[in-house]
Amino acid sequence: MIQTFVDRFMENKDDIRAEIAKAHIRSYDELVRIVIENITDDDDDDDDGHNPDPSRIHCIDDGDYQGTLVFIIAAKGYHPNRYWATKVYYGSCSACDTLQRIAGYSDQPPTIEQIEDYMSLALHIVQGLVEI
Repeated sequence: MIQTFVDRFMENKDDIRAEIAKAHIRSYDELVRIVIENITDDDDDDDDGHNPDPSRIHCIDDGDYQGTLVFIIAAKGYHPNRYWATKVYYGSCSACDTLQRIAGYSDQPPTIEQIEDYMSLALHIVQGLVEI
């Protein structure tokens, strides 16, 4: 766990919650992007490799109906030499997949409970980030 990223997540949790409240999250890629966008230090404009770049998220999925998604995130800047990784496990149905369970099969805006469940999942993603 990278405490700086967790701290930024906690500082920006209202912004994350507001984005999640707009509509159900339909993929882990989308949720990882939201997390990375909100843990990047916008005040650090020198792109010195200390900030993950939300436009450089790469997903490895060797599963089929279930498996593990490994997300590799490159640092901002020209020729990054820092990378971070996080992973999530997914299933094939709402009984065995966290994201599907939270969303249900609703087209309605997320409820308060669903938003909090998404926030919990987002926190697990940021807590799972490690530098590689």
